Amino acid sequence: MRGRTRWRLAFAGAGIAALLAPASFGDAVAKDPTCFGAAARDPQHPCVDRTLEQTVRPTPAQARTLPNSPCRPLGDSRPPVCSFGAAAGPVVALVGDSHAGHWRGALEIVAQSKGWRGFSLTHSSCPLQKALRDLREPRRTHCRRWKRDVFAWFAAHPEVETVFVAGLTGGSGVVARPGRSRFETSVQGYADAWRTLPATVRTIVVIRDTPKMAGDTDTCVQRAVTAGRSPGSACAISRSRALDRDPAMVAAARLATPRVRTVDLTPFFCGSECYPVVGGALVLRDNTHMTGTFSTTLGPYLLRAVEAVMAR
Repeated sequence: MRGRTRWRLAFAGAGIAALLAPASFGDAVAKDPTCFGAAARDPQHPCVDRTLEQTVRPTPAQARTLPNSPCRPLGDSRPPVCSFGAAAGPVVALVGDSHAGHWRGALEIVAQSKGWRGFSLTHSSCPLQKALRDLREPRRTHCRRWKRDVFAWFAAHPEVETVFVAGLTGGSGVVARPGRSRFETSVQGYADAWRTLPATVRTIVVIRDTPKMAGDTDTCVQRAVTAGRSPGSACAISRSRALDRDPAMVAAARLATPRVRTVDLTPFFCGSECYPVVGGALVLRDNTHMTGTFSTTLGPYLLRAVEAVMAR
């Protein structure tokens, strides 16, 4: 049933295990086949490798246990902060909920290439917006306190001039303001949060969120591989079903200020449909979160997009 909310964790059969090659987050992009992962959907340089059509790295069972990109904790900071990228250099920050965190694999590639030192400030189910999150206590209070600490942290760290933000799409996880829908409340919440960031944050880069998959996608992938079919195309989901409106992107468009810029890498996930496997890489580790493997393969293309928006 496609409405199930959790992926099954295991693939059955030794034959399937042989076809689904294992991988860890640490796989270097340079060691992968030329068309592995996001490279298979690069609109500027089309890349086709038929040998990857039945490859799935990592398997869905493996993916649920693999971490995001490594991040070095910075002691007992408040809010909790970890660092990535270069050891020194211009400072950037990645901030938001877990849907910001899953971009760190790609942003690690960007930071290393640009010589940036990155700080990661993320909190599950708590994007950086002023809208009140519709969470049960004590999670609601924890989220409110985290956001307060984040604003204070930025005020105390004027060296951070560029901030990358992302968050779960749909806008359903907030308490609606009087006379507004939840989505519109979320849009306003993002705009208000960005205005609250200190003037030392000169550039805010909004990364459009990733597609969502159905709850039985892993089973579909298993069956496709068993049948000798390409799991990416066999288990694809329509764009209208996989892509929700992104309130952060809407907020950025309405603000129409050069301080807030946007990056949309949807073409690497979707054509007329959105694909659970791209270039042999498993795209999501559950219904909504990217695998570290696919995130890392997006690094060169996030770099290209970031350089383009910075140039403007």
